[in-house]
Amino acid sequence: MLDALEFARFLKDRFGFCAGVPDSLLKPLNQALEVEMQDSFYTTANEGQAVAFACAYHLATSKIGLVYLQNSGLGSALNPLLSLADPKVYKIPLVLLIGLRGGVDDEPQHLKQGEVTEQILMACGIKTLRLSKEIEEAKIQMDKALQFCKESGGQLAFLVEKNTFLKASIPQEQNSFSLVREKVISLIQDAFFGAKFVTTTGMISRECYELREFKNQSHGDDFLVVGSMGYASSLAFIMSKYSSKSIVCLDGDGSFMMHLGSILSFKGAKFTHIVLNNCAHDSVGGQATNISHATLVDLAYSCGYDYAVSVQSLEELQEVLKEIPKREGLVFLEIKVKKQTRANLGRPKEILKLKEDFCKGL
Repeated sequence: MLDALEFARFLKDRFGFCAGVPDSLLKPLNQALEVEMQDSFYTTANEGQAVAFACAYHLATSKIGLVYLQNSGLGSALNPLLSLADPKVYKIPLVLLIGLRGGVDDEPQHLKQGEVTEQILMACGIKTLRLSKEIEEAKIQMDKALQFCKESGGQLAFLVEKNTFLKASIPQEQNSFSLVREKVISLIQDAFFGAKFVTTTGMISRECYELREFKNQSHGDDFLVVGSMGYASSLAFIMSKYSSKSIVCLDGDGSFMMHLGSILSFKGAKFTHIVLNNCAHDSVGGQATNISHATLVDLAYSCGYDYAVSVQSLEELQEVLKEIPKREGLVFLEIKVKKQTRANLGRPKEILKLKEDFCKGL
């Protein structure tokens, strides 16, 4: 396995720029790169933006940028890879580090992507290698990749398998919020009892699922968007158009930002959009989401929401949850929460059955 800090220092010497969307398999390296590269390390809203950043870096400096992502985000990256960077267009070289989810013991949302990732890259004419788990061999691979990109003007992708990097002991900055996300979700479930929930990718869906188990409640009111990061609110919007049920979307700040333009379509809708905001990609390395640059209540109002409010204390949340379920129209609630996840958090099971049960009452 690779020492993340040593490899990050090596990459810093070879690349002056790194951008991408955090990934669980790249978590130790992302943390190390953020420390080593500092202002030259960017966490982007989506993978396509990361490719655009790297292309712009090359146009400005003639140097090669490094892009990191999970293979689930490859589709987002392909547009600028093929229509901007490709040798048949602007011939912009870059190197990609892609976390390869989708092994035999992985979650269902990763299985198909894992099966086809390498074939997709090959079909696009992007040279693809597996990153070695031996440090010296990995360094040689990277040097050869840079030489290839310089000479060809093309792109090269490294697929990074599970357990490629040793865990890095790098302290993560904490936010100042006190609310625990799982407790918040429990309070929301109780306040909106009987509503249909659409819950975003990652910890939010997992916590929602486990809370139903703890409460001995049916999972039939929850659609867990276990993949497709950034699309939960769009699913909730259309469901609200075709169902008489009250619809609640539980979103995260990273997923909310990923396709932020989507919310411009929601004006006139009737559902409650709740963003659980810890200002971080907490489960995949803790990188900041940059959402602190915006005032979400003002953003929501400017995009057509009928009512918007932000809370960060238990007292504020309890008061708001008495009122919001009674409101009509398009409602936005930001809840600021700690960077904290329970260590023994489980995962949803039999998701096809969960989908069928959800649809029966929709």
